[in-house]
Order: sequence, then structure tokens, then C-alpha cells
Amino acid sequence: MKDVKEVLKNLAEENNLLDEVVEIKISDTKLDTTRIKDYPLMSGKEILLRANFKGCYGDAFTDKPVEFKGTLREILDKGNRAEIVATLNAVMRFLGLIDKTVHCVGDEPERCAKKLVEYLKELNPKRIGIIGFQPAFVKEIVDNFGAENVLVSDLNPNNVGKVKYGVKIMHGDFNEELIKNSDVVLATGSTIVNGTFEGIYKLSKKYNKRIIFYGTSIAGMAKILGVERFCYLGK
Repeated sequence: MKDVKEVLKNLAEENNLLDEVVEIKISDTKLDTTRIKDYPLMSGKEILLRANFKGCYGDAFTDKPVEFKGTLREILDKGNRAEIVATLNAVMRFLGLIDKTVHCVGDEPERCAKKLVEYLKELNPKRIGIIGFQPAFVKEIVDNFGAENVLVSDLNPNNVGKVKYGVKIMHGDFNEELIKNSDVVLATGSTIVNGTFEGIYKLSKKYNKRIIFYGTSIAGMAKILGVERFCYLGK
């Protein structure tokens, strides 16, 4: 499977961009917590990095906040995976290869969740698996499909074992069980940053399950790898 760094390097070389500058900053994205208060982004459990490449932006979630300014050559040499993912998203946006690379704001995650439920109803699944606790999605899917038909996993120890919106959150170690027992699987795009994407994708193939990756982090690699992505209100 193609690696993120390899993809960025090839794109930069093919388009003579290695000496062009990218700037990465921590985004101050604000989400509406009136109804949903447990967004990882708003609790400080996750940080959103935003890369700016020639006025085009790309995001990536991480738990390691860093900032950077330098050339693509330097980011390829020194950057961590989250920085490289954000940069890839910004570069691919600049090249016109992808869109929706910037995270939504305000109450848009809740609005996105309603659109996602509309989409899922068309697929008519009996049981839905969600890899990565996204509270707006979990709440809306539980409200529409019933808690008994929803499986959720997460890597955050503050969530694992807790009951959220009627569903007990299992550890990501049990993703195989989740995928095996779901008709449709939703997986956070952050999997492309934290190194779990390949294992999850292979399991979806092993059990012949439809998997939909959501969010901005995976924008570039979803295009490169040809996987399904849902990001209704990304910018």
C-alpha cells in the first residue's frame, strides 16, 4: 500500500514543488458544544493541524501539536506523519485533485451527521460499526438505528469502557470483532495519521464489508487509494 510520504514526494517532484514553502499551524476550529459537549477537538484530546500551501489548506488530526514553516523538501525530511498528511492534503488541494480539506465549524458536525444518516438509510444496514468516537455521528446514528444496532470503538482511554449515547465504547483492539459484526463500517480519517488505516482496511476486505472513511485528514489518501470518503460539510 502506498505510503503518505512517498505520495507527497512523488507529487512534489512531478510538479517541481520541492522548494516551495508550506506553513503548518494549530487550527483554532470552534465547534458548537450546546448539544454535544464531548468532541475530542474541543476537549484538547485531539489537535487539528492546518497546512497552508500557496493559499490552499489541508488538515490532519493529531495528539502531538507542532508548528512548522519550510519547504516541501524539509517537511519530507523532518516532518512527522500528521504534518506530512496535512501537507499532502494542502498540496493536492492546490493541484486541484481533491476538495473538502478543511474541517467544518459550529454546528456543522451535527448537520453532517443528519446527511450521513440519510445516506446510511439508503444502504439499509442492520448494524453499523463506527471506528473512532465522533459524538455527533454516534448520537444521530443511535437515534435513528437504535443503540443495539451500533458498535463503536476508540483509542482514547477516557472513552473506552464508557457508555456514550447508549453504546459502550470498545477498545480499538476489538476492531476486527466490530467489522465482522457490522454491515457498514464508518472509520475516522485520522486512521491515516495514527497508523491504523491499513489494518482496518484489510479487515474490511477480509470480511467483505463496506467501509466509509470520514473527515478531512484522509482527503488526499482516499483519492490516491480509491477508498470511499464522506465529508459533507468540509470546506
